[in-house]
Amino acid sequence: MGNKAHRMDDANTGGGEIKTIPQGSKKVYVNSKLLAIDGSKGTGHGVGIHAENAWDTANGSSTVKCHGIPVNSEGDADTCAHTRTGGSSDVNIG
Repeated sequence: MGNKAHRMDDANTGGGEIKTIPQGSKKVYVNSKLLAIDGSKGTGHGVGIHAENAWDTANGSSTVKCHGIPVNSEGDADTCAHTRTGGSSDVNIG
């Protein structure tokens, strides 16, 4: 059935929430929130690679893309090594 789609304000397992979405997804919404794609940035949840805007969402879908960029969903690992958790209750990716 796929994994829950990730959007603006959705978090990873470290508590980092998505706050910046790359230009490619600025018109695609899921449940009234912008859809997250690889390269989205978020809040700090520690220091170093976990600091605010130091990490990116990554490892999105190999088959579902928005403007050619992989879409993020629950279970994808961010560049800080935390994974996406939660997400949309009714939109799945994959």
